[in-house]
Amino acid sequence: MTDWQQFLADRQAQFVDDEVISFGETSADYANLTATISDLGHLGILSAEGPDSRKFLQGQSTCDFLALSPGDALPGAICNPKGRMITSFQAQLNSEDEILLSMDRALVKTSLAALEKYAAFFKTTLQDHSNAYRQFGLAGTQVKDRLKILFPSVPGPRHSVIDKAGNLLTCVSENLFVIITKAGNAQQLWVQLSPDLQAVGLPWWQLQLIRAGLASVTATFSEQLIPQMLNLQATDAISFSKGCYTGQEVVARMQYLGKLKRRTYLVLGASSQLPEPGAEITTTGSTTTENATTESTTTEKTRAIGNVITAAPTDPGNFAMLAILREMALDQTELLVAGQAVPVKFVDLPYEINSQ
Repeated sequence: MTDWQQFLADRQAQFVDDEVISFGETSADYANLTATISDLGHLGILSAEGPDSRKFLQGQSTCDFLALSPGDALPGAICNPKGRMITSFQAQLNSEDEILLSMDRALVKTSLAALEKYAAFFKTTLQDHSNAYRQFGLAGTQVKDRLKILFPSVPGPRHSVIDKAGNLLTCVSENLFVIITKAGNAQQLWVQLSPDLQAVGLPWWQLQLIRAGLASVTATFSEQLIPQMLNLQATDAISFSKGCYTGQEVVARMQYLGKLKRRTYLVLGASSQLPEPGAEITTTGSTTTENATTESTTTEKTRAIGNVITAAPTDPGNFAMLAILREMALDQTELLVAGQAVPVKFVDLPYEINSQ
């Protein structure tokens, strides 16, 4: 156990696979949470530092890095030549010449290897800085009150601010914030934030991202999905006016000439069994056949229609999930999720999906 994990354990953190899943709370407590702080140990940092960093990333990502200015927060993705996302990220300027890409920790080394093939032609240095930083997720309608005390201002969605200690605060959605702090400052900052914020596990934070419709690439889906499958065109993570980048031809062709067969939906499920990321979602339908003696036989035919991206409990008997599904799923009131029959309800996402 690291010093940071021991620090959290001393505050009743409960771990599963090095991730904090709870500080004693359960999903039965979720309805009463108004201002929370979570350890985002599942996230890592890829750093690009040097005078050509923005120019380099401009040619390797879906978003417009040349438009990235101090105070901006830029979501985006890195694709392979076939337009499949290696990773997705949230980018911020840490200094004039350094950009921090926050992404799934398991994909930092993979992304680094993919980018290094092109970095030799630019004045930029790429590094895995996952252990140099800690990341916190702050959520709730009252969380801004505490942030106003510690930061010079509280940014709005897709904006960021840095305090005098170098702590980087980013608003990823309404009432959802991520703080990136140097590992050596993490314990002190956590203590400063704790008096007015309840410490909670990762499932609560994931539930907030699900409700905001913010899906990200994890190791389960790396190099399998084009950006539009995660609705990145609707969350300002794709620029269709910038120049070329790796995978751009496939992404642009899908936007203007193709028909997207699957995309991300927000779904509520009535079950206490939480599905794992990547779990297959199927639907069943009855077919009737007649044999030579005119006797009818009815059989159930199972059809795969998608997969779970991420899921989190909403209370002890229900969960919410983001799932990549075919449009035909919208007519269903029950789906088979990892083989389990689950009553479902589709919920509108908090943003518009435009095909062009």
